[in-house]
Amino acid sequence: MKIRSVSHVGLTVSDFEKSVKWYYEMFGFKLISEKIINKEQAEELYELYRLKNTAVRLGFLRSPKGGIIEIFEFSSCLPSKHPVWNRPGPTHIALDVKNLKGWYNTLKNKGVEFFSEPQTTSGSDWVFLKDPDGNLIELIDLKYNYRIVKWLGGIVGKLMANGKFKKYYSEDDNAKTKQEHCKADS
Repeated sequence: MKIRSVSHVGLTVSDFEKSVKWYYEMFGFKLISEKIINKEQAEELYELYRLKNTAVRLGFLRSPKGGIIEIFEFSSCLPSKHPVWNRPGPTHIALDVKNLKGWYNTLKNKGVEFFSEPQTTSGSDWVFLKDPDGNLIELIDLKYNYRIVKWLGGIVGKLMANGKFKKYYSEDDNAKTKQEHCKADS
């Protein structure tokens, strides 16, 4: 069996309405679904949320080209912390854009704060910003790499899986070494 694609990314936000408005005004995401999970229903999902006596409001935001961000607002929300890049877990979401400099200038004029000027790596332009809750967002213009990833990704993936990256798909994946590396860093 094979997956079809990555379905969506989920983010916790402190203010549902503010986030819906921000993602629409900045990137054109539209709210397509909303649900309230009351405290009793959330209690049934304790193993997932690990919260007691809290309600959850969730919504799906759809980008103009179909990408989905699911947002969660918990009635008991903790303040966000600065993301930690060197431990397992999510670090950021990346939005595929065309004309990064145009996006950068437009968003800067709307008051969005960026971590740096746009950067270029391997022919792709990228830059990082935060949403109102501190979730990291990368804007990336893959340029010619977009066609390679989109149209040749499957072919290149198969070639690389049998070549340069074969070690990741073999029986001996050095899992013990990876675990020791993570323990040494903590």
